[in-house]
Amino acid sequence: MENFHAPSFLENPQSDSIVVFIHGFMGSPRQFDGLAKAVHMNGFNAAILLLPGHGGSLRDFSSSKFKQWQNHVWSEIKRFSRNYENIWLVGHSMGGLLALCAAENPNNKVRGVFPIASPFKLTALSKRDIHIRLIQVLCADANFIKAAYIGHSSVPHTLTMLFSALGPMVQVKKLMHRTKAILHNIHLPVMAVYSAFDEIISIKSLDILKQGLTRAPFEHVILNKSLHAYYTKKERAIIEKTLLGFIQK
Repeated sequence: MENFHAPSFLENPQSDSIVVFIHGFMGSPRQFDGLAKAVHMNGFNAAILLLPGHGGSLRDFSSSKFKQWQNHVWSEIKRFSRNYENIWLVGHSMGGLLALCAAENPNNKVRGVFPIASPFKLTALSKRDIHIRLIQVLCADANFIKAAYIGHSSVPHTLTMLFSALGPMVQVKKLMHRTKAILHNIHLPVMAVYSAFDEIISIKSLDILKQGLTRAPFEHVILNKSLHAYYTKKERAIIEKTLLGFIQK
């Protein structure tokens, strides 16, 4: 039986450029299908990765480490470097951290990084956040939001899922600290996207990223209607337009 969360590849044989998409913590390659099709239609090759520990069992997920995620991304970039002259990295949440870490290496043909909702500071669990999460799970009128969160998760949703996530969550914190420490080494263009009402990532993450990228050309977009893993149709279009403009410069 085919794995719904399997990695995917869209080829454009005439192009020497590839856009590599990296999902986040508990995420799925499927969250990038729309963006991958958009860049492919605009002449680029597109690859969507599946990180170690994801797309399988809870046991696989609970034992995964940030160095495994990092090594997998580096290995894939090295593989793509054999065939393509220009590599662009797009990452959501933790995937953005992995993309930024990969950009530290000046010899891997990466030309730019497009992090979406990358965490450098987590939001406090305020009453507003609790309310949003309850809406996501319980409110019938918000089933489309709930569907986005569940559909973009490659980790089985069971009663033990939260306990299985504790170890990997510690790994994400380590990756956050690691990424923050190497930001000043990045020289490549970075275009960041954040949501003002992200219920997981503090908007202060944007300031930390901007202050850390002392040597990199940096731009950003702030969305006003979307959450961490749910993006409105209008703001999905904004992300797509911004990404295409970034990689076509």
